[in-house]
Amino acid sequence: MDRQGICALLEEAEVEYVLPGEASGEAADDAYGNVVVVLPGEKRLKTNCIFIPQEGMFRVEAFISRAVEEAQDEVYKLLLQANRKTFGVHYTLDHNNDIYLVGQFPDSTTPEDVQRILGTILERADGDFNRILERGFASSIRHEWAWRLSRGEPTMNLAAFAHLKPSEQEVQLLAPPPGSELAHEVAASGAESAAGGAEGAADEAEEEPAPRKHTPQAPPAPPTRGT
Repeated sequence: MDRQGICALLEEAEVEYVLPGEASGEAADDAYGNVVVVLPGEKRLKTNCIFIPQEGMFRVEAFISRAVEEAQDEVYKLLLQANRKTFGVHYTLDHNNDIYLVGQFPDSTTPEDVQRILGTILERADGDFNRILERGFASSIRHEWAWRLSRGEPTMNLAAFAHLKPSEQEVQLLAPPPGSELAHEVAASGAESAAGGAEGAADEAEEEPAPRKHTPQAPPAPPTRGT
């Protein structure tokens, strides 16, 4: 299915889409260029679904999160278990271990199928995003909590990760206040710690990488040992 066919299918399904390069006038000349559908969410503010033309079919890819920093076995188990509940798409990893939802569909795909596919992507992306963060970026989230608490900064947008809030003693270790024994370490790494926390982790995890030539690969089976 070429781009024109994908656009016609999306229009019949009453789904809004954008063409990369449309603003510059390059999109109309690329019959096999991608088509993008943006899905708004609550926990994950938006998910870009890329419709990729292929011979006799089309492919859908949705970036979900950058590679997790820790607890990979637990996160991969979560993704594999979620694959049992999806329609048409499944979780996978690319060569950098970034997390995607992907699927391939024949030219016979109906508008109703498209609605169901996009609904599945939105449900999984919005439902699984915080679960991925709290497992795969737990240390960064705890550092962000400590960094804000030690400076009296707002923590409202950390509410979803209240269970990762450090104790008062842990705050002193994770983000010591100015003048403390570890203040020089904070001065050296504070910016990095703040950027790597829950808000930073969410932003970074949600930030979609530039298009790559490599095709995402299936996620590895989780190791048998516990975290």
